[in-house]
Amino acid sequence: MKQRSLSWSLTRALLPWVALVWVAISLGVAWYVQHELAEQLDAGLVESAERLLDLAAHDARNHEKPSERDGTLFRLEVPHSKLHGAKHDVLLYQVVNTDNELLLRSADAPRYPLPVPLSTGFREYAGLRIYTLAHPSLPMYIHAGDPLAHRQATRTRTLLGLLVPLLVVLPLLGWLIRTVTRRVLAPAGQIARELQQRDGRHLAPLAPAQPLPAELQTIVGSANHLLQRLEGALDTERALAANAAHELRTPLATVRLRLQTALAQVSDGPARQRVAEALDSLDQLGRRSEKLLQLSRAESGAALAQERVNLGKLAAVVAQEFWSDPALLQRLHLVLPESEDVWVRGDFDALAIALRNLVENAVRYAPSGPVTIAVEAPATCSVSDEGPGLSPERAHALLQRHQRNGHAPPACSAPAHVPGYGLGLSIVSTIVQRQGGALALQSPPPGQPHGLRAALLLRAAEQPTAPGI
Repeated sequence: MKQRSLSWSLTRALLPWVALVWVAISLGVAWYVQHELAEQLDAGLVESAERLLDLAAHDARNHEKPSERDGTLFRLEVPHSKLHGAKHDVLLYQVVNTDNELLLRSADAPRYPLPVPLSTGFREYAGLRIYTLAHPSLPMYIHAGDPLAHRQATRTRTLLGLLVPLLVVLPLLGWLIRTVTRRVLAPAGQIARELQQRDGRHLAPLAPAQPLPAELQTIVGSANHLLQRLEGALDTERALAANAAHELRTPLATVRLRLQTALAQVSDGPARQRVAEALDSLDQLGRRSEKLLQLSRAESGAALAQERVNLGKLAAVVAQEFWSDPALLQRLHLVLPESEDVWVRGDFDALAIALRNLVENAVRYAPSGPVTIAVEAPATCSVSDEGPGLSPERAHALLQRHQRNGHAPPACSAPAHVPGYGLGLSIVSTIVQRQGGALALQSPPPGQPHGLRAALLLRAAEQPTAPGI
């Protein structure tokens, strides 16, 4: 599941609330505008009715029986310009007498008298907002009205005018919130990046380059305290492993000498076999203590030089050590570049330990197949075998301490159980990382059905002007 950033989470949490508040405010403003608009339209309707009633009364004095003129009702057409102060685009009116007979009407008013009471006041009928007004001296009433749909359309336009900008402003507001939160949370990102750079070999306290808020200062202080305690615990562990391995050297050498003497003095039989088994177990214990000492030195980074190293000569030195064993003379192959030497930056002895561990693993897990040490430009040294190989998950696990690949698939020629201590690849990975490089595992190697290729990816160095190591 993809993890969301804190700025994205804040934006996602705040934006709906901002939109909700905006909508609530818009509805409140729309209600207020509707209320004020209704009052203004009603006031305009009253004013228009008063003016029209005066005009109708004047016309009635000149035409006592207007309905007898041509058999139709007289229509009083009043231009809107004469209705000064009126707030209407559409105005309907009817003038009736006390018997509710139609005397005058506007062009678009109904031809029948509106069935509303003949008393001053507002009513709603047939989609109209009607204001009825009685003449103070003549037996006449006027019904002036405007369509309710006109008012509703005005309210809708007002509400849309408030809500439509939200569609434009909301994305802009989201971008603004995210930008501001990113800027405010930038120190937290810096702390996270510094923490990612910390590991067992680099536990220096966090030192942000810019002032931090009080909350982040508390986090940094707690993290530095934890790093300090962790560094102390790791130093104690490394010292214990190094001291134990170092202190065991002399007793192990003494016991080994005595066992070798006993083996030479005991004739063939069960006693000689038991002495030989004890000597073999002692050798395994010696190798394990040596591995622990190598790991402790690699993790502490003690005495690691950063000099130019001829990678081909280093590989040849390591290969020569294994060629002293007649069983490996034909199995171990060394491939060097033909054009020019490959130079890397690092510590010769530490890199030799790393390469030696890779060859030991290859020989152990591929007891009958060939093992190849290859030096490649610009700065790679690899060890390939035809052993059982590794899955990607298992390869990652073997880079940790005390993780072993002691079981081989049935189809491979490797034994079902291979002795080991689970420290070899951990030592190699630690040494290479201390040299600024990386350990890459590839299973199977290119062009092979099974096996493992372990490559030291180192830092390339410039070609020296004179030969050297």
